[in-house]
Amino acid sequence: MNNSTVMLCEGVGKVYTEAGSALEVLRDIRLSVGKGERIAIIGTSGSGKSTLMNILGGLEAPTQGSVSVGGEALYSVSEEKRAQIRNRQLGFVYQFHHLLPEFDAVENVAMPLLLGNVAINEARSRAQEMLVAVGLSARFSHKPAQLSGGERQRVAIARALIARPACVLMDEPTGNLDNHTANDVQQLMQSLNKEFQTSFIIVTHDSELAYRMDRVMELREGGLHQISGPDASATT
Repeated sequence: MNNSTVMLCEGVGKVYTEAGSALEVLRDIRLSVGKGERIAIIGTSGSGKSTLMNILGGLEAPTQGSVSVGGEALYSVSEEKRAQIRNRQLGFVYQFHHLLPEFDAVENVAMPLLLGNVAINEARSRAQEMLVAVGLSARFSHKPAQLSGGERQRVAIARALIARPACVLMDEPTGNLDNHTANDVQQLMQSLNKEFQTSFIIVTHDSELAYRMDRVMELREGGLHQISGPDASATT
């Protein structure tokens, strides 16, 4: 893995065994993600997109192959070490924001830093800075129930970026938003990508969002194929 590669996925396969029969979901997945690169992954329901994202995020071990983030192997270390890599190198945004309802916006955004043993005053200060960056300077003390859908997703994006991760994994980040709000969130992601040079891997059914990315990959029949971007005729 060179200095400009933030994530490397090599020969990843995933097989589930149910009732004595094997179901191959992923086969020989290879993906190299550069610093600041934005990649969309599309595919039909049941094609294995969520499984792939779980593997890339260190949440589910592959049956074969390897995943490295920032030069650190995710699946040849202890669960404790893997959790540390996730906290330091990766951010996560889902279709549903998964904010903690009892905490305000600053506290929700600060949570990854607090889990990483950052002092509470520093964590709160950095969380406020990140909320300003996503346009929520007037929402510091608001709890999720007091925020709109788009604002909650902005808080979730701020939380994903707070630790300056190498890569943010997004699973349908605009899937639960109306078109106008989804467009605002798309523009926000683009500006944050330019500002922080964070890489994004986005699973989406939104073709407009997908084709705004640097590369579009399609997951089909267990394999990952590039359909848009540099050398799009090549299979990855």
